[in-house]
Amino acid sequence: MPQCGRCKPNDLECVYPVRVKRRSARPLIDPALSADGSNAALSTILDRLQRLEAQTAAGSSSTNGQSIPTPSGDGSEVSSSPVAFSTTGHESSALTPHNSDREMDAMTVLKDAVDQVQELRKRSFGSTAITSSIDIPTDLAKTWVANYFQHMPACMFLGLLDRRIIDLIPDIINLPHIHVDPVILVIYYSIMYHGCSLKASNVASTSSLGYMNSSYLGCLRAVPSWEREASGTMTDLIAALFTSRVAAEFFDYDLAWKMFKHACEYCQTLNLHKLDSDENNTFFSEAKCDNERRGFWEVIQIDLFYRLILNTPPVITNDIWKVNLPWLDPDSDPLPQGMQTIAFLASSRVSLVIARFFAMLDDPENTTKPEIVAKTEDLCREMQQIFAEWQLMEWLEGAQDNEQDIWVVADVILTGYTSIIYMFRKMALLNSTSPRPPTTDLDIPDSPIVEDAARRLIAALNRLLILALIWQILKHLNG
Repeated sequence: MPQCGRCKPNDLECVYPVRVKRRSARPLIDPALSADGSNAALSTILDRLQRLEAQTAAGSSSTNGQSIPTPSGDGSEVSSSPVAFSTTGHESSALTPHNSDREMDAMTVLKDAVDQVQELRKRSFGSTAITSSIDIPTDLAKTWVANYFQHMPACMFLGLLDRRIIDLIPDIINLPHIHVDPVILVIYYSIMYHGCSLKASNVASTSSLGYMNSSYLGCLRAVPSWEREASGTMTDLIAALFTSRVAAEFFDYDLAWKMFKHACEYCQTLNLHKLDSDENNTFFSEAKCDNERRGFWEVIQIDLFYRLILNTPPVITNDIWKVNLPWLDPDSDPLPQGMQTIAFLASSRVSLVIARFFAMLDDPENTTKPEIVAKTEDLCREMQQIFAEWQLMEWLEGAQDNEQDIWVVADVILTGYTSIIYMFRKMALLNSTSPRPPTTDLDIPDSPIVEDAARRLIAALNRLLILALIWQILKHLNG
């Protein structure tokens, strides 16, 4: 045993105090769940659920929740909660005798699951952006580009870009001494991402997923160089909108929001927000003006949808803009027929309802929550009427093989019914100063309109899955 400087001259043995392990000021939520670091996330979820259950118990007089099953003696029935049992195999101390007045807060569990998926996706692409190679066969790339233009809905100003440029990229992208502008690479890889996922591309699901990841990776690598060179051209606008959409599908909402803000900035640089204003002296043909009007209205729809879903501030709709709907001018071309036009008109009406919803929230005369909820229900019924008038759900149920129309109609349906749900979720933010306050089931007004929207969302998704299965069966039958 070492001796200190004082004890050594006196030939004395040093006496060391016995070290007492410091106790945490905060007791563990559950020893089984907190035994190692790998279960930290489960402990956090459990902590939230325990606090929310306490809130539910406090307001049990007004709740009639469905009972949650608890583990029985023979283990034949287990709880539906992801944290109801310990990963060590021992019974969790958090389990308590079932109370019929308590119910699991599905909102918190679902939000936590989505957050974890988002974080995992971002982390996985953070490493692959440096280490992984992009190897897409030329023949497949040419097929996917052709399929995109044939089967994907025309959208977001892409008709204003010369398609011949994109058609040439698969043959020249790997040639030495050939430099492709980063903005074109961003658009090209975004088109590849959508093209390889189409039924017409006839790619197995596992291979398709790998190629989709490679396409997104190519887009991510081209973005920094493009951002340094961007000057606000129409091509820059198309690239920003494409990247925003693809990033959102990969759960990278920060990048999606950043790219969308770029897109709105480019819209203003190009004076697209003044297409029908007296200040706009730029001459365009009516056909081109209608394309730009349609593209600008799609930007408005994205702005409103991001504001509703992601709680982002308004961007393009926060400034003065004057752009008519396409085909309203007497000199315009005749209104195109078919589901593409019907879907655009229906989505525009949905966007107007959402815009009125935000105007209602901003109106200082609407001061009480019951009044706001009642007006929100009226707006949601109006949105339901839009789908009923155009019979979009009925059309989707009867659709079979027109992939382009199927996706555009499905997009309107999913956007509309999701908007209804989130309009009611906004009710939880009325008394909060936080841009993203935690939301629980108890915060959301109970309405049959929301239940109907959720059921129709599930029905639409189920129909898309059935169509995908039919396409796979036909693919195997045709060899």
